[in-house]
Amino acid sequence: MSTQLISTETQVHLAPRKFAMAEPSKLLTFLKGEPPVNAGKGRRRNPIISEVYNALIQNRNVWAHINVPITSKKELASIRASVYARAAKDNLLIQTSSLFNEKTKMYDFWVMLSNR
Repeated sequence: MSTQLISTETQVHLAPRKFAMAEPSKLLTFLKGEPPVNAGKGRRRNPIISEVYNALIQNRNVWAHINVPITSKKELASIRASVYARAAKDNLLIQTSSLFNEKTKMYDFWVMLSNR
């Protein structure tokens, strides 16, 4: 006598009442439309960079000084790369300028977002 394994899906189709759920499933929520952009990436965005970028989007073609204490070239490069990456995803152009302030021993950083 051979035993044939039947898939769970087939079992449900053969006897739907036997496997009927008493309550609607809470496993899925169906959307009307599409999911948000960048959903499910698995990593959180930097809230400071998000706030800076959102402000830049609202004020395009205007230079802005970023009032974040930047004490090293590595921090400056990280902020610059983050802003450039977001602008590239939105197909926007970003211009930056920086200067080391001898008095405060920190970097001043200016940025402007514009359309391509």
